[in-house]
Amino acid sequence: MSAVIGASHVLCSIGSGTDQVWAAARAGIGRIVNSHVMDRHFEPIQMGLVPEDALGELNPEIEKLPLPSRARRMLQLAAPSFQSVAKDIGQPVPLFIGLPELSDTEAPWLKHFPSYLQKLTDVPVDRARSVIVPKGRASALLALERALETLQSDPSAVAVVGGVDTYLDLRLLASLDGEQRILGPQVMDGFIPGEGAAFYLLSGEIASKSQTGARALVHGAASSLDPGHRYGSEPTRGEGLAAALDTLRRTATPPAPIGATFAGFNGESFDAKLWGVARLRHNDFFSKEMSIDHPADKFGDTGAAMGAILMTLAAKSLTNEERPGPALVWAASDGEPRACAMISATR
Repeated sequence: MSAVIGASHVLCSIGSGTDQVWAAARAGIGRIVNSHVMDRHFEPIQMGLVPEDALGELNPEIEKLPLPSRARRMLQLAAPSFQSVAKDIGQPVPLFIGLPELSDTEAPWLKHFPSYLQKLTDVPVDRARSVIVPKGRASALLALERALETLQSDPSAVAVVGGVDTYLDLRLLASLDGEQRILGPQVMDGFIPGEGAAFYLLSGEIASKSQTGARALVHGAASSLDPGHRYGSEPTRGEGLAAALDTLRRTATPPAPIGATFAGFNGESFDAKLWGVARLRHNDFFSKEMSIDHPADKFGDTGAAMGAILMTLAAKSLTNEERPGPALVWAASDGEPRACAMISATR
């Protein structure tokens, strides 16, 4: 079953709104700045940060909660995008959201994130049907996978899918700096920490029949668990993404070979191995003229928001006829999850 992507909104360092972010990414415009945080060599850490005036404001009800700074920043990032997409639905909407790789012990506030968003935006959330996926960079695509399952059982339903994350957290940056993963004068194989949020409306076949004009269709999403992940004890063979793509090919029906890929590269060589293995094993699945976009080089690694940002940009590129379809979107977490999705456009 295919589902339709409707309204969408992206917030990251290069813009607010899907149109603005995609236009900046296409034009090669980046916004990476020296942050106020110093690394262990007393050099400022370069980051892709959202300007303060683009963030949502916290209301008194949220302000009084004992939330850490990362949670507050994530709510400020998520609120404008979520509200832009969900404000006119007119009914409590199920939210399928990707969040950072944190456990309930590390971050008990994660399971309340949809409730906090409702308090902050006054958009009613169907919390009983909402799904939280705290799995990092692949989590927004894992959330999409869950949303598609829901719409398959009820084609008249709608859902909001998205992801949000920030690396602007002193403890997190110190840990990554200690692992020599942050790109800088002393680290060549590293990434630029960023932040962002993206949400989009996903409709089932019946609910989307009234939509007119160009539409982005999601043909399927698939995932796998890779025991050879960055922090795993198994050999790193880079097979997880290839396995997810194998599942996608068996469960989705593409209208043509993949014409564009929106890749979840973050700048580290680790993901290049994942993509290399997947690309070689599924060579027949890709057009010889396939384009590849990896916009993290413009706004940094947006963590759990990555999959949702890539989905919205891919959908915009296809409906604008600026990239050939269908498109593959993929992202890989630091932990086990690898996920991908396939979309096309119709008129």
